[in-house]
Parts: sequence; structure tokens; C-alpha cells
Amino acid sequence: RVSRGEIRDALLSSIPPRDLDGLRRRTRAQLGRCQGFYCGAEVESMLAEGSR
Repeated sequence: RVSRGEIRDALLSSIPPRDLDGLRRRTRAQLGRCQGFYCGAEVESMLAEGSR
């Protein structure tokens, strides 16, 4: 499981991910059993918020 804090930390790092694929590689988000079915929209909205 990947927490919101881990995603937030990745987005605030010195070299933040530019897209969803970069975020997946840094945090392993959306790589669990459901492949992002349940958390996909939340992760994408966090990425959009973090890239502003």
C-alpha cells in the first residue's frame, strides 16, 4: 500500500515526477492487486494538484 504522504513526498521532491508513469516508478502507486482501479482517480488528482 502506498500512502498519501508517500505520494505527496514524491511530488515535493527536488526532481518531481512529470506524469503518472513517473509517479508510479517512484512510489509504486497503482501497481497493487487492483492495478489502480480504486485509487486511480485520487492519484491522478494528486498529480494534477502537485504539478501546479
